[in-house]
Amino acid sequence: MKRLAFTALLVLLPLALFAQAQPAPQTRMLQQLGLTDSQVSQVIDIQAKTREAMRQDVAQVRLLRAQIEKDMVATTVDMQAVNGLVDQLSQARAAMQKSFLAARVQLQQIMGPDKLHMYMKHMRKQFARGFPGRRPGPRPLPGARGGDAWM
Repeated sequence: MKRLAFTALLVLLPLALFAQAQPAPQTRMLQQLGLTDSQVSQVIDIQAKTREAMRQDVAQVRLLRAQIEKDMVATTVDMQAVNGLVDQLSQARAAMQKSFLAARVQLQQIMGPDKLHMYMKHMRKQFARGFPGRRPGPRPLPGARGGDAWM
């Protein structure tokens, strides 16, 4: 029994150490850009905060779209209410854009413009890979029937 436990320890310990020694792919990419450990941690912190803000804003946008859709299929459409929801939707989208721009400014202060350009190029590729099968182009108008109908 002791021999089995000792053998398991000898096998598992190097694996555990190797697993801890490997940086995350995002960290590795940031280090390849030549960022210091402090800069890497700042970038990861900005990413986390921006991601959380985006989650909240996207949830708000989805709720507003659903409410607009609901209001548009009603027997009598209250355009004043729909216009108010559209205004709220515009404000939510503006908040998302402001969050992205603020994060970009912070990242440029940390990385500098050249490294930020390489970072943004990498992030665009990652973002594009993350949504296979996404239909490009505009979505149908709320209340439109037949899927792709625009009017």
